[in-house]
Amino acid sequence: MRFNLLGPLEIFSGEKPIVISGHNRRATLGFLLLHANNVVATSRLLRAVWAGDAPQTARKILHNAIADLRGVLAEAGPGAPELLTRAPGYLLRLDPRQVDLFRFHELVEHGRAELTARSFDTAAATLREALALWRGPALADLVESGIRWPELLTVQNAKLAAIEDCMEAELAGGRHHEVIGELEAVAEAEPLRERLAGQLMLALYRCGRQADALTAYRRTRTALVDSLGLDPSRDLQALERAILNHDPSLALSTPAGAETPPPLASIARLEFTARPSVTLERKRVSAALVRAEPDPATEDPEDLGELHDEQSEAVHAEARRFGGSVRASIGSTWLVLFGVPRTGEHDAVNAVRAALALRDRLQRAHATVTTGEALVSLSGQRAPEVSGGLLETGLRLLARTPVGEVRVCATTREATGHAFEFTAAGGGARVNGPSTASGEPGTGLLIGRDRELGRLHGLLDEVRRWQRAHLVAVLGEPGIGKSRLLAEFGRSVQELREPVRVVSARGGEPMEVFAELVRSCAGIEEGSSFGTVAAQLAETVHLLLGTGNPASWVAAHLRTLVWEPGNAALAESVLACRALLEGAATTAPLVVLIDDLHLAGEPVHRFVEDLAQRLPLLVVTAGQPAPAHRDSTTMTLEPLSEAATARMLGALTGQPGRQYERLVPRIGGNPRFATEYARVLLRAAPSPLWQAAATRWAVCAAPAVPPAVHAMLAAQLDALPPTEKAVLQDAAVLDDPFTPEAVAVLVETDPSDVAKPLESLARRDLLRVHRRLADSVRLEYSFRSPLLREVARSQLPRRVLAEKQARAGDWAAPEEASSCS
Repeated sequence: MRFNLLGPLEIFSGEKPIVISGHNRRATLGFLLLHANNVVATSRLLRAVWAGDAPQTARKILHNAIADLRGVLAEAGPGAPELLTRAPGYLLRLDPRQVDLFRFHELVEHGRAELTARSFDTAAATLREALALWRGPALADLVESGIRWPELLTVQNAKLAAIEDCMEAELAGGRHHEVIGELEAVAEAEPLRERLAGQLMLALYRCGRQADALTAYRRTRTALVDSLGLDPSRDLQALERAILNHDPSLALSTPAGAETPPPLASIARLEFTARPSVTLERKRVSAALVRAEPDPATEDPEDLGELHDEQSEAVHAEARRFGGSVRASIGSTWLVLFGVPRTGEHDAVNAVRAALALRDRLQRAHATVTTGEALVSLSGQRAPEVSGGLLETGLRLLARTPVGEVRVCATTREATGHAFEFTAAGGGARVNGPSTASGEPGTGLLIGRDRELGRLHGLLDEVRRWQRAHLVAVLGEPGIGKSRLLAEFGRSVQELREPVRVVSARGGEPMEVFAELVRSCAGIEEGSSFGTVAAQLAETVHLLLGTGNPASWVAAHLRTLVWEPGNAALAESVLACRALLEGAATTAPLVVLIDDLHLAGEPVHRFVEDLAQRLPLLVVTAGQPAPAHRDSTTMTLEPLSEAATARMLGALTGQPGRQYERLVPRIGGNPRFATEYARVLLRAAPSPLWQAAATRWAVCAAPAVPPAVHAMLAAQLDALPPTEKAVLQDAAVLDDPFTPEAVAVLVETDPSDVAKPLESLARRDLLRVHRRLADSVRLEYSFRSPLLREVARSQLPRRVLAEKQARAGDWAAPEEASSCS
């Protein structure tokens, strides 16, 4: 059988078309085909088929449609697709090659690979073959009947991206004359796609039509400003300048039809990067087990099935919300894992939050969270597999947890003690709710940053004096104190004699960032009622923008943005937020603080750049280099000195800092690490263990890595490309300093293969580079932090670690002998 989605829905058995009548049946099949080989929840399918209010008999109608579709598929005989019932809904199992959409994606992937390999003619042909599969808008017949699925927009965007890739291949092959008409038509239909606009500008310029290329740029800029209130990106602006200046780089550098094969060295590197050295990894994982006890009054199997579907959908939704994934279910018990396949800094906290949310959302529910080391398989295309005693511990604890409670193991309690309050209970600890304490130890301390704080105040004075914007990016390794510096600067600015308005937000989903900026500007507290939100916004808009239609328009869109950011329109939200801040900047100097800017999307980055072009303000961000601007500064926070680190430990623990002289070098000047080590000590106070722990750490060279520090460093490692992570894990087996030759022995490859990953790790500031005094050409490396080495090394399974240690010893022996001779 064949299924065609790239146009009106078509089904063929061999060459014979199969007619499926009825909107509900066609919509059900279309949605299942979009999610082929994936389970689709019944509730989700109901919402897809009935966009508005579904009739009371919708579930019965859907069951009948499924039965009819099963009959149609069965008539195709052996090997036909199967429509299976799988909790919490249905699974359409088929060969992806039977669906034109999947064939399209496959061809596009091949075309992009050929484009990367600079095989431009082949890439263009492959991408055109993919685009030829389209017969009109995806599922055009269903769209005509009112279907508006987000998946269809995603498919359409994939088509546009494929067109852009195809045009790039054609232009690189020297066929600008042939594609210019096609580019003009697509660019006119999609005026907001900057990549298409840039390709059209380049094609026009290469055809000798410089004026038309500049006109295309102005047309795109007008569309962006009118629709989104944004200027073109820096890349498109740079292309305009290059066209104005007749930059030689715009000329075609490769003759038409030329195929440039990749060099052998790059092929060797590709082969190496495809083989990371570790497929099994020891990881710290948090596992939430959730069980909804059955209602004795519900006995009918259909009612139980529907209830289970609803519960399962709720579990999946809450797991996604808190960053976990549902890995297994038996009856009404679900396993949700956090930290697989990638570690997060707050996996244990998020697991407890998810467990509490599910306890409140499900009927007669109880849950447990256990945290510990597990062996995780990360190889191949399969989902990661987790093994270890973690799950057994969770099952035993769940059996002792009453309905309505959430209990955690001792390790989870230790990792989340700053976020929740607990009471000892059988076999673990009962979660009573969020902590009412003021926060983590050290969150109010800023030590050793007087120079940086003074520099920010100096830049604020310049903004006031010269009435022009300045952008500052605060950079540094995780835990180095970027967020703390921004918070302290904001607090100190508000204490100045002359009034300054401070607006702050934290990176995340763009709409959430804009909403947080508005809440900060209007003084709206988290959890405020709709009435309070509306009243405070109205008062702030009246104060900053006055009255009239423009102010009313701004207030209306800001209400939607703050109260329902998910339903707010991006373009209108950007304009309304910008208008509010423009009004704020006219009443007092404006300081905008955005932490974790790297987590925000492109709309936020453009918004920041646009503000700096329009207003005299100081923008301070953390986590990403400053946008291009005539007045921009990058401030990199260096590690604290050992004296400052000792002072910080002393201030946090109330003990003399000199007691921790062996601990201080391990912390490496990282304030967050110092805070976490202090928390471990504070947990022992004021028991007799306090002095014993402090005394032991004064002489002990290797105290254990605190859980939060381990999570931070493991998250950094998991964010690396697989090859770089594998090289770093192998390097952790060696003593500092080590050479590329030594790492290559452990990876079992040539030293040239590990040279690039090591250089990249050094650029990421995970490794330090040294040159041998006797040989200025040979490089040596060492870990930035001994704690990073310990975490990387701890991820290697024992057997793998032993093999690599033996290999390192065999290699080191002749090296040492030759150096002695």
